[in-house]
Amino acid sequence: MSQSPLTPLSRRAPSRRRMPASEPDGRNATIGARLHLWLSCCPAFDARVSFVDQMLARKESVMSKKIVVPSYLAAMDRAEADPSAARFWVGLDVGYKNTAVCVLDCDGAIVHQVSMKSSATEIGRYLRKNFKSHVTLIGIESGGLTPHLTTKLRAQGFQVVVLDARQVHRVLSVKRNKTDTNDARGIAEITRTGREYLTEVYVKSNLCFEIRAYLTMRDRLVKQRRETEAMIRGLVRVYGGRIEGGTETAASYRSRAIDQMCLIADTEGVDLRPRVLPLLDLCEGFYVEANRIERELELLAASNPVCRRFMEIPGVGTITAVSFYSAIEDPTRFRHVDDVAAYLGLTPRVYQSGESLTHGGISKMGNQLTRTHLVGAATVMLSNTRSFSTLKDWGLKLSKRIGFNKAKVALARKLAIIMFSLWRDGTHFMAKAADVPAHRALMQSRLPA
Repeated sequence: MSQSPLTPLSRRAPSRRRMPASEPDGRNATIGARLHLWLSCCPAFDARVSFVDQMLARKESVMSKKIVVPSYLAAMDRAEADPSAARFWVGLDVGYKNTAVCVLDCDGAIVHQVSMKSSATEIGRYLRKNFKSHVTLIGIESGGLTPHLTTKLRAQGFQVVVLDARQVHRVLSVKRNKTDTNDARGIAEITRTGREYLTEVYVKSNLCFEIRAYLTMRDRLVKQRRETEAMIRGLVRVYGGRIEGGTETAASYRSRAIDQMCLIADTEGVDLRPRVLPLLDLCEGFYVEANRIERELELLAASNPVCRRFMEIPGVGTITAVSFYSAIEDPTRFRHVDDVAAYLGLTPRVYQSGESLTHGGISKMGNQLTRTHLVGAATVMLSNTRSFSTLKDWGLKLSKRIGFNKAKVALARKLAIIMFSLWRDGTHFMAKAADVPAHRALMQSRLPA
């Protein structure tokens, strides 16, 4: 008995029925007749196809079904009577598969609540069909799917605001029961009344997300290479081996590790090469891929005039310049230069209550990777650069007074402010602070009136 390719092996397919004499032979039958015959001989597959058809039909019926909720009908009647006063606010609680949608009217009353697939196309179709052009604002909290949904909904003509997820969580925590429906209702209410009290998140372009992806991949590859090399160093140390540090390439580390393993094999009689050589190959692969990403980022920085001006600062390289550029993207969204340092989490926390006033460590808000790059650039400026600059001199004096670790963080904050000023004013880095006003006035005089 033959088995059907789409049924489990434990089940036997029904026997093929004999074709009547009036039907054409299988060799001369058309493709449609053969498919119909094959489906009639495979009831399990036929059942699956019918089930899929039923699910698709049910989905189409749900999307095409008219809303008969009394609150919705009353709201739409008011909208038809006075179109100028018809305004709706929408809250989206986005999940990986489904999104809870809540629509409120001007008085904060619930007009309609529904759960649908996390697709901008379906959400836009639902809002256009049922609320036409009366949607004032759509609120959504920051998350993994937020950039995609926000970009697609804005392309459809909707006004979308993205709220900080941590702040939204604190507001929604007052609810006793945590559900997707309650969260969507809370986000809609925040969008309607409390948007001024919460931070609006800026959605970057696809180019910036691509650059951030490259930076994240390079950072992960470098960390994995270092962790693997540290593990190999620990394995060799058990048998008395010692791999010296300071290797710049994977090939030099590989040669040192092989020398130590050969020495261990001669003295201890233990051959570690069959187990460690695959790890060394892995480290070399990490190094090669990280270098490929760095070369692409170097080409990107060389073609960008803003990044070229960033790299004029001693200690600021390609990675720091591209990282800062992709983290800010639009300098006009900051009112003051000091806001950039706060945005990157380089300003101290302040706690004030009554007579007490406490200044803590830096807030560490914002992008952690860019903050790490800025601190690294400040460390290089203080320790590995030979050129004089007023900024470096200030950092060295500060390190003698408060210590190197605190001084490099303070210098990273200064770097963020200076890089933002260069970007905003279109100026270049001046080693001496006394030359900055004249250079800024010169660059501003060249701007078109």
